[in-house]
Amino acid sequence: MTDKAVRISILIKVAEREIEMQGELQIEELEEGAQELGLEIGQQVLAAGIAEVDERLAREAPPGWRNVGTEERWVTTSLGAMRYRRRVYKDEKGQRRKPVDECMGIRRYARISQRVEEMGSYLASTESYRAAAAQLSWLLKTPVNHSTIQRMSWAMGKRIVDEEEAERQRVFTCGEEIPAGSVAAGVLYGESDGVWIHLQREKVRSAEVRVAILSSGRKQIGKDRYRLENKHCITAIGLDSEAWQEEILREAHLHYDLSQTHLLVSGGDGNQWVRHSFDRFAIRQEFILDRFHLHRAAKRAFQDRVLAKWAFDQLRQHGLAIVCDELEKYIQQAEGKKKEHLQEFLTYLQNNQEGLLDLQSRGYDHPACLGAIEGNVDKLVVHRMKGRGCSWRLPGVRAMLALCRHREQLKAHAFHYCPVPSVAKKGRRSSFNLTVQYSEAVQKSMPIFHGPDQHKPWVRSLARFIHGH
Repeated sequence: MTDKAVRISILIKVAEREIEMQGELQIEELEEGAQELGLEIGQQVLAAGIAEVDERLAREAPPGWRNVGTEERWVTTSLGAMRYRRRVYKDEKGQRRKPVDECMGIRRYARISQRVEEMGSYLASTESYRAAAAQLSWLLKTPVNHSTIQRMSWAMGKRIVDEEEAERQRVFTCGEEIPAGSVAAGVLYGESDGVWIHLQREKVRSAEVRVAILSSGRKQIGKDRYRLENKHCITAIGLDSEAWQEEILREAHLHYDLSQTHLLVSGGDGNQWVRHSFDRFAIRQEFILDRFHLHRAAKRAFQDRVLAKWAFDQLRQHGLAIVCDELEKYIQQAEGKKKEHLQEFLTYLQNNQEGLLDLQSRGYDHPACLGAIEGNVDKLVVHRMKGRGCSWRLPGVRAMLALCRHREQLKAHAFHYCPVPSVAKKGRRSSFNLTVQYSEAVQKSMPIFHGPDQHKPWVRSLARFIHGH
């Protein structure tokens, strides 16, 4: 072969503008050359499209606006970094307006497009900021550093949370109606749980993230494998119990048609705020104590798998009454630490005795499609926000939770932006106030309770104070 290049000639017409491109692609670099040519064509088409939009907006500008010239702008788009010019106006109030930027969703002083902001936010919700910056730089063929990824993630997440908070205020403070969802669910299943994350440069060292999931049931996808149907996730930090209940109710109304729901089956580990997460629903409810926590508590108390399995099955089928007498006998016969564990187990059962029976034992034919909250907590919070020495600022936590919750919409460029009412600025620096309602009992082992000082009176008094007995 003597000719080692492929000649390319392309004619593109954007409105009344024609763009002619000619070049050669080397055979040994044909794929790379085609990709670069595609990006160049995309930038040319985008620039021509912007020019056409600018011309149309100039013809449709309000009568009171005055054209003060044109300005050049650099912006990083999904097709790479590019430069364009657009007209600048002054409106009736003397404010400078740039209609092209407003139509494209590019904020003042921003150097990235809205599409790139969504791409970076999606990558940041799956990896660290540095890893996301490396991936985005490779995709755009343009350098992007981790600080840029952090800023765009905080901005995107803050916008999502502000929209949700504004909508919650409109509904529960101003009394506006919530549009009904489209998913029909005769029986609605809900679970909630919390996970603690580390903070930095804040007044507190850690904070609890609240997570809830709603679904209309589950379907089998393999042997002993199931998937929740019509699953919807809610996460929040800094909300008190009342605001948390309102947020769950708002999200449920937006996603499900609650007028067709006659039963809500809720589940959790028995914590106080967990059990009351769904109190705002005007639907008949049945609470079921999470089976993982019940079985774990039984094994810890009896320290015998056979006895733990017997107590677990009896509690699910007959409730606390049939096990209470036997358990008290074991407590009387036990000594030392085993006796304490058995007493703790009895107290745990007494505090959650209304959630021990299975649905079938209560007279229902519906299966209890619960037990998926732990896996969803891992997917929504733990995998991204814990481990690897992660510690967060509160605005970063707030933004990242929103990004993880809307990850698929950001990936598909399908996130729906809602208007947020503007508020008066109180200063250059804004603060995020955190209000945390701590749980009745910290569901995590403390080293002092298992170390060499565990039998000292003050340690045992502290354990009784923390665990409430």
